[in-house]
Amino acid sequence: MKVCVIGAGVVGSFLAKKLSREGYEIAVVDVDPSKLEQLSLTADVLTINCNALEVNCLKKLDDFELFVVVTESDEKNVAITTLLKSLFKKERIIFRVTNKALSSPPVKEFLKAEPVNILSETVQKVLLSVKYPFAKEAIRLEGENLIILKIEVSVESPIAGKQIAELSPLRRELPFTIVAVEREGRVIIPKGEDFIFQGDVIYVAVKEEKAQELAKVLKIPYQPVRLVFVVGYSPFTEDLIGKLSELKDLKVKFISRNKRKCEEISGKYPEVDVFFGEPTDAELLKQEGIDRADLVVSITEDEEANILSAILSKRLGAKRACALITHPEYEEIVESIGIDIPIAPRKVLAAKVYRQLSRRKFLEIVELSDNLDVVEIDVEKESLVKDSDVCGLIVAVKRDGETEIATGSTLLKPKDKLICVVERK
Repeated sequence: MKVCVIGAGVVGSFLAKKLSREGYEIAVVDVDPSKLEQLSLTADVLTINCNALEVNCLKKLDDFELFVVVTESDEKNVAITTLLKSLFKKERIIFRVTNKALSSPPVKEFLKAEPVNILSETVQKVLLSVKYPFAKEAIRLEGENLIILKIEVSVESPIAGKQIAELSPLRRELPFTIVAVEREGRVIIPKGEDFIFQGDVIYVAVKEEKAQELAKVLKIPYQPVRLVFVVGYSPFTEDLIGKLSELKDLKVKFISRNKRKCEEISGKYPEVDVFFGEPTDAELLKQEGIDRADLVVSITEDEEANILSAILSKRLGAKRACALITHPEYEEIVESIGIDIPIAPRKVLAAKVYRQLSRRKFLEIVELSDNLDVVEIDVEKESLVKDSDVCGLIVAVKRDGETEIATGSTLLKPKDKLICVVERK
């Protein structure tokens, strides 16, 4: 498939490189020749220096099938999408926005294109970290009542040293499926005879209302999140603070060097403690009780500042820290330097793109790792899950509007839909 990425910023360049490595024919359009020159040195892509708001520019892209519009401007992305739809009759378009109104169902229906609200998705990731503090990451499968929790196996864990097939008693107590195992930098789909070892990171699918019980079954000690520090201001900050302030029994503290934003947040959210100062001021952080923080969210537009702030907070005693990361190179090292939760908005967009590229029906959140996806597959013939070979690993079965975790003895029927984990081809 021929894919055109409009916008050669960090997100657009990341997508272009990733898709090019996987064999897709990629073109990247941008008005800034320096960005295109830099990209052409590191990826096998066609670069086109023109303004996508001009018809003559878009005419050069007429033979492309999928368009990913990711400039820095919401308004520009919507305008380009409108031109592609109205003048060039393009059917498959994904466009990035941060304004909630522009990603609403009426706008999506009007444009007949796929909006990706990176702001909302990023805020949702932080909220899941608050809700499930025992997990390294939580991935919600929208509309399925399922969640995949990324959990590190401790020496005290009842599953450490056991084969997956030996976990049947625990699974009868609480239905769950280990859908992937991360070990020594590799993420694999496990089989029944595979062992789980201390230090492994496992991806566990469970019904969302049972997620808290999973921590008990796997004997994972944790304390509920009671104090969150939000450090720095960016387009993500206000939406995040608004969502956090709605949660019961949660105290929020906000620190920023932007005095005007401090005044705005203080006026809008009186229940939030607001402090004007440097996010890396150790004395200020100590004075405000950073050592009692259950979670620190460093979410400025400067990712280096986010990393430094998160590291400092952890060294001063904060239990967990997450940082907004833009560049892929940083994401690869942040966990090794003490940051628990890297937030990478570009992955949200990548998931949407893979959904469009695949012939299978992808779920709303699809990417578990660089090589594994969650997909939805129709059942064509009756069989037991343990005898089925329709996908890599069957996670759950959807039948009559209900979704249930699958076991080896689950009977699959025609017209069922399976939620599966598969290796990306």
